[in-house]
Amino acid sequence: MEGECNVVDITLSDNEDHYEYLSLKERLLLLETQKEKHTMPLSACPLKKRLHSGSDDAELDSSDKMNEMKPKINECSYDEQPDLVDLLKECYGMNFKDNDKELKKSSSTNPNNAKKTKVKEDIDLKKELAKQEKIKLKEEKMKEKNLMKALKASEKEIQKSKRPDECLKGMKIYIDQSIIYEKESEDIFCVLDESNLRYNIEENSVNMSVIWCRQVADVTVENNEVIKKVLEQMENTSVILIQCENFIKMAFASMQKSKGKPCTDITLLDYVSNVRSVLSMEITLVVVGLDKYQRSVKESVICNPELKKMSRQISKTVAEEVATEVQFKAFCHFSFLNNMREFGEMLARFSKALAEAPERREKHAQKCQAFSWYADADSSCPVKIGKDGSGLLKLWQQQIQQFNNVGPEVAEAITCKYPSPQSLRKAYRECSSVKEAETLLQDIVVRRNYGPLGTQRRIGPELSYKIYLFYTSKDGDQILQR
Repeated sequence: MEGECNVVDITLSDNEDHYEYLSLKERLLLLETQKEKHTMPLSACPLKKRLHSGSDDAELDSSDKMNEMKPKINECSYDEQPDLVDLLKECYGMNFKDNDKELKKSSSTNPNNAKKTKVKEDIDLKKELAKQEKIKLKEEKMKEKNLMKALKASEKEIQKSKRPDECLKGMKIYIDQSIIYEKESEDIFCVLDESNLRYNIEENSVNMSVIWCRQVADVTVENNEVIKKVLEQMENTSVILIQCENFIKMAFASMQKSKGKPCTDITLLDYVSNVRSVLSMEITLVVVGLDKYQRSVKESVICNPELKKMSRQISKTVAEEVATEVQFKAFCHFSFLNNMREFGEMLARFSKALAEAPERREKHAQKCQAFSWYADADSSCPVKIGKDGSGLLKLWQQQIQQFNNVGPEVAEAITCKYPSPQSLRKAYRECSSVKEAETLLQDIVVRRNYGPLGTQRRIGPELSYKIYLFYTSKDGDQILQR
């Protein structure tokens, strides 16, 4: 027995329930106290100290070892209690057959604690998963919110670009490079610069032509991201500048053809047909400074005699007749201008009209969605109706004034007796015959002025008959006269 190590067995007593949850520090202190006083049997202690040795000296040595453990335990707080196996190895120098980690685990845990720990770990895992899911859901909501915010901002920007003061910035004019070689062509670009219009000088598909392009903002969503693109949309409008010399030749050929005479030159109508085969747009033909050119040809000495002959036969009346014929047959527009500055102003007007066209079409479509037959009151003074009914009498008076030769005095006289359309229709229903209903309003007195100079007259049977038909007829095509 002397060669074997001393064994210290500190066990938990289950006899006393109030000792079950004491810590290691409290149990050791309680054990020492009971040993000194010898007032409590060893079996009643929550911790049992059994020292197996070969002599009494070994028992005293164990007591010394226990006294050495007390200051180590006292130095630790309740949450930082030393491990039981470590204390035994340090104080008693014992070697355990089992693994230290397994002993520590077996001494510090029991099946109930392991089960509680596993349940706690499962709860913590569920909480962690729920937390991650909540964070993920929050991030998705934030992304969706940012996406909707970006889409709303883009839509607001697109709507802003449609306003009259902003839509002109998205227009671009493409001017054929042949125009810059014309006389006084610099006046065109001066007007465009003054109007803050953008333009490019390049080679178009039709010589001496001007076309327009609109820059449209497009918004698409890809991978939860808003992508803005600027697309160029060609407008269905073109302006073609015809040189004065070419116009005289084509007009002369058109005149000869209309008279049945042979002519080898191309006519103005053939020219427009050729242009349409290349440019499928609405065409506006422009001739600048025709009168000035004809005077210069007439006064020129070195000018071609044949051109002089054509110019003398193409008077202002003939030119307008040829232009009118082309407009009817080729469905195009024609304009005669005096100088290049007027041509530049014309391009500026076209640019503004094309820029505002989408918004105008949208407003017109919104109006037509309600009723396609109602009278548009944009140019008149509409009557505002209040929530308390104010303005209804004035609206009733204006409705009566729609009849021919009916002024405010007549409308006021009728509305004084019949203050609403319903009251007038009720009076018509109470009439015993159609003849009585037709003449219901004819004897109403109309006062033109008040005072000694005032005059009076009656409404008369004709207006009374028209009003009767208007408010009683069920035929929408009824003619309001006898």
